[in-house]
Amino acid sequence: MRHQIFGLFIDEWVGMVTILSAVIGAMGWILNRTLDRTMIPLRMAIQNLAKTIEGLERDSHARMVEVKALGESLESHLIDSQEIKTKVQNLEKEVFDRKR
Repeated sequence: MRHQIFGLFIDEWVGMVTILSAVIGAMGWILNRTLDRTMIPLRMAIQNLAKTIEGLERDSHARMVEVKALGESLESHLIDSQEIKTKVQNLEKEVFDRKR
């Protein structure tokens, strides 16, 4: 006694599934190979972009350190210039007060 499902015997169903699996597998393999070849330039571009971004981050960090140091230096110069300005004003007062 052979069993039928939707009018086909089990061995016919197995044959159809096997053929369908082979066709889908072959199409997948071909698609994978094609995509591999076409994606290589994109992968290289992404790697180059990642390296460029890493370099920019390093440069940015170094520049931030420089800016911070320059900011601190500027603050000290501003303080010094304020002290000098105060001294000059005091000297001007002294000199002009003597002349009167």
